[in-house]
Amino acid sequence: MTFLSETNLLEWLNSFGNNSWLKVGLVDGIITIALILLVSLLVNRLLTRLICKYVKQNEKFVLRIKTIVVTSFAVYGCLSIFPPFSSMMNALLASGGVVALIVGMGSQETVGNLVNGAMITMFKPFKIGDLIKVNNGEIVGTVTDISLRHTEILTSENTKVIVPNTTINKAILENVSDAGDMKANFLELDISYESNLDLAMKIIEEEILKHPLYLDARSEEEKKNTPAVVTYLSDFLDSSIHLKTKVYSRNNAEGIALLSDLRIAIKKRFDEEGIEIPYPHRTIVNK
Repeated sequence: MTFLSETNLLEWLNSFGNNSWLKVGLVDGIITIALILLVSLLVNRLLTRLICKYVKQNEKFVLRIKTIVVTSFAVYGCLSIFPPFSSMMNALLASGGVVALIVGMGSQETVGNLVNGAMITMFKPFKIGDLIKVNNGEIVGTVTDISLRHTEILTSENTKVIVPNTTINKAILENVSDAGDMKANFLELDISYESNLDLAMKIIEEEILKHPLYLDARSEEEKKNTPAVVTYLSDFLDSSIHLKTKVYSRNNAEGIALLSDLRIAIKKRFDEEGIEIPYPHRTIVNK
């Protein structure tokens, strides 16, 4: 008798709301929602592990996309058991053209940023941690985050620049970090026409070769007949001779330090050897 009463109670609960505000009974609805949430949680954890294991670049962006997709399916699955929601969805689908037009006009920029963010993640012109130059040095900094809407760049002044993904995907980019195992740096110096050109080039070579951050980029074959350091006379200026030397380092950070050290050391050597680095002079004649 007790079993029958419990069965009748379960049937009554399960029939509560059926075909009115629930597609299924109350008990079946609760079980369905619980299963949807459980499956969504398991899928979310599985995808998170796979992304963390196999996605090595722009991981945060991929995780955000995963969260949006899984959450959207979970919410839709839970709401689909409610007939009012289904009726609303059918009405929206019936007027889909108008809705799509309104949504498209209102969220065109947002969707564009999302699509361009996905393209950045897919084609990888840069990744988090890369030093990039945007539009020929208009913005220079390290990429700290790639979100659904924008890319964050930390400049050398420790300020954060927020660039929409649509804008940065159209910009001219120079990825300074994507230089392989070697980064080419250019050491440019001016000496006066009266200075000893051969001695100046010899001093430059000596200071470069003894610096610990300098890398020899020559192949084994090139080492047999090519000098380690080559300094070019690149131009005759109004009051100086312009010298240019290509110097290799492991990365951009070491390249900055290398050039700074070389300028200091070469300036001191030039002073000792009588090599003049010219600067503008003006002669005033008082008549």
